[in-house]
Amino acid sequence: MAPLSEASRTKFKKTLDDGTQVYECVADFEWTVGVVTYGGYSLGLVVDAARQCQASTVHPDIIHLSSQFLRAATPGPMEIKISNVRTGNQFTNLAAELYQKDALKATVQLIFSNFDQLSTSAVAGVSLPSTHAPLHPLVVHPSKAKLTPHHWAQRFTAHYNWARDPYFDEKNASFVAEGRDTDGLMTGTWVRLTEPAEVKLSSAYIPFFVDMIQPPWDVLPQEYTKGRKFWYPSLSITIEFKCRLPLSPDYASHTLGVFGWKRHLNDGIWSDSTEIWSAPSELGDKGKVDEKWREKMVCVAVASQVAYMASPDINRRYAPGEKSRL
Repeated sequence: MAPLSEASRTKFKKTLDDGTQVYECVADFEWTVGVVTYGGYSLGLVVDAARQCQASTVHPDIIHLSSQFLRAATPGPMEIKISNVRTGNQFTNLAAELYQKDALKATVQLIFSNFDQLSTSAVAGVSLPSTHAPLHPLVVHPSKAKLTPHHWAQRFTAHYNWARDPYFDEKNASFVAEGRDTDGLMTGTWVRLTEPAEVKLSSAYIPFFVDMIQPPWDVLPQEYTKGRKFWYPSLSITIEFKCRLPLSPDYASHTLGVFGWKRHLNDGIWSDSTEIWSAPSELGDKGKVDEKWREKMVCVAVASQVAYMASPDINRRYAPGEKSRL
C-alpha cells in the first residue's frame, strides 16, 4: 500500500565499463491499470533514477523527456540504464532504457539543465508578458470541486483523489446543440496525491499527473460510446518541465491541475495535448478563496501523448503465467 512518494524510489546498482549507470527498483503491484504497470508511474521511476544521476552535476534540473513504450511492464523488479549522450554548457542529454527480465520495455531521451543558470543567461526574461500569458485553464477552485469516482481499472485509487471541472463537461456537451469549434474536446481535472504532509511535489511525480488525462472516448456522450470500455496503453509521452519542484508555499503541495485538448481519435489511436498547473489549495480543503487565484498560478509542465485503444482482455493476459503483446 505504498503512496507514490515511496513507490517511485529507485536505487543505484552499479556503473558499467562504458560509463552507463544502472539503477534498480520494484514496480509496485498497486500502481497498475488492470495488471499492467501504469505508464506515467513507469516514467516516474526513470525520472527518479535520472535525477540521482544528475544530482551532483551542474545540470540537476530535468527540463524535457521524450519516451516510447515498446512493451507493457508488470509489477516486479526493474532495471534502468542511463547513459550520458552529451554534456554542453547549458544542457546535458541522457538516454535511458527501462528493462524487466532482460526485456526492453521503454526508451527515454532526457534533457537536464539548471533553472538558476537559465534565469541569469543572455535570454533571461525572454518570456511572455503577463498581459499575454494564459489564465489557469481550470475554472472551479479546488476547494469547491466535487470529487469524481475513480477509474474502474485503476488499482492505486487509495493514493489519490480527483475532481473533474464541470465547465468542460458543459462545453463538450454543447457540441451536439451548437456544432463543432476549433478547440475540440477539452477536459480539466484537479488531482490530489494522498501523501504525508512532509512530502512535497517532485519532478518524478509529474509523469503520473500527465498520464491522468481523460481519453477522448471517455469524454464522448454515452449515446455514442454505448458503455464500451477500453484499455489505453501509451505509445509515447513527451513532457517539458517548466520549473523546479517543489513549488513555493504559495501553492498546494499535493494537488495539481490537469488540462487537456483531445482533438483527434482515428481508428483507435488518439493524441492529447496536456498542461499541468499549480493549485491554490489542496483539493477538498475548505478556506477563503482569492477571487484572482487563476491569475496567480503557474504552469508546471506541458506534455503530449499518443495512445492506443485496446480491449481490456488484452490487459488481463499480462497476468502472471500469461503471454500477450500489442
